[in-house]
Amino acid sequence: MRLPLLCTAIFSLVLSHACPAMTKKSPISIRIHTEANKNDSDTFSIPVNLIYQRRQAYLSKVADISERMIERILPFPAKDGTWGCVIKLNPMGRIRLENMSGTLRGSALVIFVSTEASRHQVADMIIDRVVTDGVITIPRGLTDIEVTLLRKEFKILGEEVKQNWRDKPKDKPPELPGGRFETPIDRNAVFNPISSQAPSRNSRNSALDLQRLRD
Repeated sequence: MRLPLLCTAIFSLVLSHACPAMTKKSPISIRIHTEANKNDSDTFSIPVNLIYQRRQAYLSKVADISERMIERILPFPAKDGTWGCVIKLNPMGRIRLENMSGTLRGSALVIFVSTEASRHQVADMIIDRVVTDGVITIPRGLTDIEVTLLRKEFKILGEEVKQNWRDKPKDKPPELPGGRFETPIDRNAVFNPISSQAPSRNSRNSALDLQRLRD
């Protein structure tokens, strides 16, 4: 009887510590919905006015892609003073986007961004091709605060490449027979014929031999 009680106590303790991490809410959410059939019931779809296409459409109530499927981002300034963002999805999101773009070609893809302060529609676009690279671009509509939260929440595309380039070790000098290393020649170094060190004995003898040959 003691063993089951001990196991139950340990499980409850582990679960109590794990729950806060599992229920941690992101400070910003990105939800991508696809266009649904207007004949669907209110349980599955909801009418929405598309701000850029300037028409009413019915969207699926459940988001097809969320911020949990985002792997990396790349914000960029838009021409209207707002921000756009390139979104790179993880493998699960990439497969989901490929299936959606293959079966729902010609329909709308609508993106909503939510923070504690507000929730708004930032983009609506027509699916015109099959997307296989897992990349979605928000052309504009993001605020400075939203971009700041995105930078804190997700990694930036290209940063790992720069980091690896900085951390790349210098090339090892070529090894000569016997375990000796040859120092690479600096091609940009300026040759100075005047040396501050006293000439060695061998160099003096060489100078005398050269003088004799000239005579």
